Amino acid sequence: MKKELILPPGTDPSKMTIAPGVKVGNFLWVSGSAGAKDGQLPGDWDIVAQSRQAFENLGRVLEAAGTSWENVVKVNCFLVDAARDFAGWNKVFKEYFPTNPPARTTVGGDIAMNGALVEVEMVVIVP
Repeated sequence: MKKELILPPGTDPSKMTIAPGVKVGNFLWVSGSAGAKDGQLPGDWDIVAQSRQAFENLGRVLEAAGTSWENVVKVNCFLVDAARDFAGWNKVFKEYFPTNPPARTTVGGDIAMNGALVEVEMVVIVP
């Protein structure tokens, strides 16, 4: 099987340090996304806004790969302050997966982007 990079529209490959997504066969691994758009974080320390933006970013990769939220099989989430932000993260997670949720891991830890509260990565089936 061959590795295929998945690049949402507007991605500049010359500026990439990581691939937004990598597809092998019918599996797609989506790189972690913080809740930033164009390098800017929404809201001041707002886990709900950052989680929604992270999912919007991830959704662009799903669309570019020809798949959808229904095909997400695993989500890994990293929260800077898990005790404080878990409820807000979980609220947004349930908006995207109201039924038939994927497997999930949520852990606390540092995130490389200064000010980011959340980073999310996924494994997805591409039909």
